Amino acid sequence: MRSLRTQAFLRKIRKSLERFHLLSPGDRVLVAVSGGPDSMALLEALDLLAREYHLEIFVAHFDHRLRASSLEEALFVKKQAEKKGFPFILGTAPVKAYARREGLSLETAGRELRYRFFRTVAEKLALDKVALAHQADDLAEEVLLRFIRGAGRRGLAGIPVKREGLFIRPLLLVSREEIEAFLQEREIPFLEDPSNQDPRFLRNRVRHLLIPFLEKHFHKRVREALKRTALVVAEEEEFLGELAERELKRLSRKEAGGLALSVKGLKNLPLALRRRVFLEAFRLVGLPLFRIKMSHLEQMESLLEGRSRGNLNLPSGFIARREPGRLVIKEETPLPPPFFLRVEGPGEYHLPDGRTLFIRLAPPDEAPSEALLLDPQKASFPLLVRPAQAGDRIRPPGFRGRKKLKKLFWEKKIPHEFRWSWPIIEKDGEIVALPGFFAQDGYEWKGGEKALIIELSPLPK
Repeated sequence: MRSLRTQAFLRKIRKSLERFHLLSPGDRVLVAVSGGPDSMALLEALDLLAREYHLEIFVAHFDHRLRASSLEEALFVKKQAEKKGFPFILGTAPVKAYARREGLSLETAGRELRYRFFRTVAEKLALDKVALAHQADDLAEEVLLRFIRGAGRRGLAGIPVKREGLFIRPLLLVSREEIEAFLQEREIPFLEDPSNQDPRFLRNRVRHLLIPFLEKHFHKRVREALKRTALVVAEEEEFLGELAERELKRLSRKEAGGLALSVKGLKNLPLALRRRVFLEAFRLVGLPLFRIKMSHLEQMESLLEGRSRGNLNLPSGFIARREPGRLVIKEETPLPPPFFLRVEGPGEYHLPDGRTLFIRLAPPDEAPSEALLLDPQKASFPLLVRPAQAGDRIRPPGFRGRKKLKKLFWEKKIPHEFRWSWPIIEKDGEIVALPGFFAQDGYEWKGGEKALIIELSPLPK
């Protein structure tokens, strides 16, 4: 029979589960367990509630390789999972090396790799939820941390009770004191993380210095006040997030490696909602949101309004750019290698982007409608086929002066990744044709038995 204290503890967790709709009957749940008191209390509580909610529980531990004792900690969690009969999944990564390579703090690098591991496990095992062990004191500390760092409204929501429909935090209404009493009563072993006492970390200074100072001199229940404020803001943020998801679905289209959003549709949204749409778009393409700063959102605004041009570099190898009528967010792809083909006569010429250039000398009535017809005397062999380059200009038929290829590609809505691999036909240093579009003024076929016929196969899908 469960004691009154255990029943009260579980009652609080049930309240969170039902108030925030964290679990559904029959859910397959991955419990993230570090071995510390909070995660061990979470594992014990969900084990006690498993029959009531018909849960299938899995245990995951992520080894950051930052301490000599990390292997012992992993073995401890494995032993606790096996005692309860739960499957155990271990993840590990060299966090320090990743932080150095990506220019991140150890805390940010560890969080990014840890969450990536949890998502991967959830996807591979078809799990419904990932349960994390943040509790009420963590929430109060996080609100103060983000306030100190200058977070906006979304940051002041603190730690969300649920996120992305996957991550849940059932202990967020439970205090550290209640967790310690629960563990003691049920005789649950746990590990202490020595870094939690290290004053070099800002989070520890907030926990051990700032909050006690505020409690002593300003408000003895400051943790409770911060928690209440954060939960109210979080509920409002959840509503704003649902609006943003709805607008994103309406205004976006998935593309290879990313997402395209309607410029007109974005401009019609209020600024606060538009920023949330940007965040939801980042999340959808796989960009870690805790790397996103207010400056990135301001740069997105500048790109949208046309005040800045070119690629906006985002964290984790993503970029955003403005294209005709749309804003594209995607993983950055390297430019294709330059190519230079010397054309000595008719034939098929294969291009690096997968297309083929067909060049033949034949009567003009044999040419398909989309082919270019050039004067074979003026565009005589040998010719050079090369990619478009910055600064290239061409004189379209009937156009006074020359036009930049960059502007032409923009007007023709050529995807950015194909612009600088587009074939240009050149003779003696002068562009004579832009396959797929037109011959330069002065080089088009104007009569004669034969024409130089140039065809370009379509862009790959």
